[in-house]
Amino acid sequence: MNDLIPSSVYVLVGKVFVIVVVLAAALISTAICLAIYKRDLFPRFTLVVLNLFYQPAKLIIGYCHINPIIVDEIGIALMNSIYKDAYAKTPLDKRIVFLPQCLRSLECPAKTSSQEGIICEECGKCGIAELKKVCDEHGVGICIAPGGEFVKRAISDKKPVAAISIACQHDLYETMRYVTLKGVPMIGVLLSKSGCVMTEVDWEEVKRMLFL
Repeated sequence: MNDLIPSSVYVLVGKVFVIVVVLAAALISTAICLAIYKRDLFPRFTLVVLNLFYQPAKLIIGYCHINPIIVDEIGIALMNSIYKDAYAKTPLDKRIVFLPQCLRSLECPAKTSSQEGIICEECGKCGIAELKKVCDEHGVGICIAPGGEFVKRAISDKKPVAAISIACQHDLYETMRYVTLKGVPMIGVLLSKSGCVMTEVDWEEVKRMLFL
């Protein structure tokens, strides 16, 4: 049965496989180098390559004893660079801001709605209340998302023209990637302190980015 396939075919397949692996490694390395050292040079190309080789890039970075989370941070920075202008051109009342529930106080009295997410009661025990007041004054939509799937549903139901999200590195990268692929320009702000509860963010930076 093995005689049906000449050994030369296996050799050819092996050579093609090696070439593909080498080219993939070269593309990943190029994307990482461009993102780190020349972020403003070909950002869309760099982002496409980074998205295409996201997991391999993390493996290579980890193998070099560098925290793989840098891949997410690079992706976020690239998307901010690419979509910032389109976001800034949208009317305030057509924008929406997504906040993670981990920013809430442990004493938060808010209830959760399957349609609107977590409904802030503006108790003042965390920074969300002040941001909500500012958003309400300018007509910006605000959504405290119980999870990533809620963001996807909100994008589909509310149909914002632009969006901004606050989250940890991995969650923010995944959210921005999904939303921008849906044709909605999104920018992001990273949490300054991550975790599952009582996280922190630079609220002044959030406001600055929110009202670009």
